Amino acid sequence: MLNIQPACDDMQTGKHMLIVEDDPTIGHLLVEAIQDEITCHVLLVSSGEDALNLMQTVVPTLLLLDYHLPGMNGLELVDWLRNREGGEHIPILLMSASLPQGNMDRYHLRMLKKPFNLEMLLQLIAEILLP
Repeated sequence: MLNIQPACDDMQTGKHMLIVEDDPTIGHLLVEAIQDEITCHVLLVSSGEDALNLMQTVVPTLLLLDYHLPGMNGLELVDWLRNREGGEHIPILLMSASLPQGNMDRYHLRMLKKPFNLEMLLQLIAEILLP
């Protein structure tokens, strides 16, 4: 496994990783895998609306975002975030089985195609958080 601890210290530093995933099995698996490798406060919500509410008070260091969500989809959440002051610089890793490539170029997002290997996810997180 990878050691990427310096990127996302702990609750006291105010650094948080936010996972937006509507499948509870996948969401909890991601939280466990990330917390095993990164010293960081990992937050999990199951909808774009819950993420919007949370991001009124918490600015994530990294957003892991499912595309297919109930209510608003992942790209609608990205639109909201990119139009919010300070939100344009938050790194986003979009997780999806299908998304037209044009959207990736428009939003300057990294994408992880589902199903994915946890090692690949951790490697991408390391690349994003440890420039």
